[in-house]
Amino acid sequence: MSREIKNNKGVALLITILLMSLILFSSLYFLSFSLTEKKISHSQAWGAKTYYLAEAGINEMIWKLKNDATYENNFETDSDWTAEFTRDDPFGAGSGSYTVSITNSDLATGEIVSTGSIDVGGDKTSYRVIRTSIYKALAGGLEGNLATFGNHDIKTNHSNVNFYDGNTYANHDVDVGGFSEVFFAGDVMAKHSFEVDFEASTTVAGNIYVPYAGEIEIPAVDFHSSDPNSYKNKADIVYDDDDFKDLMWANQTLTLNNDITYVDKDVFLRGGQTLIVNGLLVVEHDFEMGGNECWNDRCGNNTITINNTPGKPAGILAKHDINFKQYIGDVNIDGLLYASHDVKIDNLAAGDDFNVNGAIVAGHDSDFLSTPRAVNIYYDPETFPGIFSSADFSPIITLEHWEEEY
Repeated sequence: MSREIKNNKGVALLITILLMSLILFSSLYFLSFSLTEKKISHSQAWGAKTYYLAEAGINEMIWKLKNDATYENNFETDSDWTAEFTRDDPFGAGSGSYTVSITNSDLATGEIVSTGSIDVGGDKTSYRVIRTSIYKALAGGLEGNLATFGNHDIKTNHSNVNFYDGNTYANHDVDVGGFSEVFFAGDVMAKHSFEVDFEASTTVAGNIYVPYAGEIEIPAVDFHSSDPNSYKNKADIVYDDDDFKDLMWANQTLTLNNDITYVDKDVFLRGGQTLIVNGLLVVEHDFEMGGNECWNDRCGNNTITINNTPGKPAGILAKHDINFKQYIGDVNIDGLLYASHDVKIDNLAAGDDFNVNGAIVAGHDSDFLSTPRAVNIYYDPETFPGIFSSADFSPIITLEHWEEEY
């Protein structure tokens, strides 16, 4: 009997030891897991703080380019200019530092690199790097009798495009892609290259200047600075995007009779909208037409007509992009299409009009893609008089590219 009791006591002791060991190992695991989670949480917090430090550096450099006369002058007049500065503890003691540099690749075109760093203790430092490419429009007018201007590229692919009564210029490349039919009535000028795909049909009635010896700067538009001549200050009426959307919803055929109508964000034409503009439509961000066939229960192709009054400017000015997409009927514009970034005409079926009697100016690319419809651009500066003369330079710094490193 006593031997059986002793055996039971031995088994109980063994089970107790095993349970205690299991509890110990579980506790150690959860402790290790908790410490790891704490380290990850701290790392993410330090990373976020360091990122915002680097972003603050980008913003300070852009502020200097706009407001510091020395930085502004060097940025605009020295194609090889570079500068760097460091800011320690910008948000108080122990808040870290950032080092920011700018390197120009051309006049008013450069790359900003900002590195944020914070000492996190234990001989460790958190780093974040942000790179951004920027440019600024300088010139006050549209030079060279240009029907179409691309501050970067002008590209066609599977499209039918006619550049009438004026020249075509790109600060980088003019590319005619496969199965395109393109007619250039004037000169073709490209700073780098003019390339034509072997499956494209291309006629150049003027001369080809590649590489073009000079450079034409994108003409400036002052959208909304404090200057009384900015378009927002000169506008007859200013809408926010919701008010303008409500106006279009209430009027499927909408006519704007103001010399300058200003929308302080986006304009999207969809759902069978017809827009008639008797003057200038100025858009603070994107103008997009034909991206959607339906808008709630309204469906159909969208149409636009822009009419020019002699002696007054007409057209669409967008601070970011102008996009013409699939669901589009007739487009007839007597005036200027101007976008600080891209102008894109994409996937338009044949059978309807697309005529621009004025010019197209893009701060980055002018693209004509998958559009068998004949797109006709007739150079006529009389449809947009005075648009570029109200500012000697653009007050905006345009970001072309944003890249983060960890």
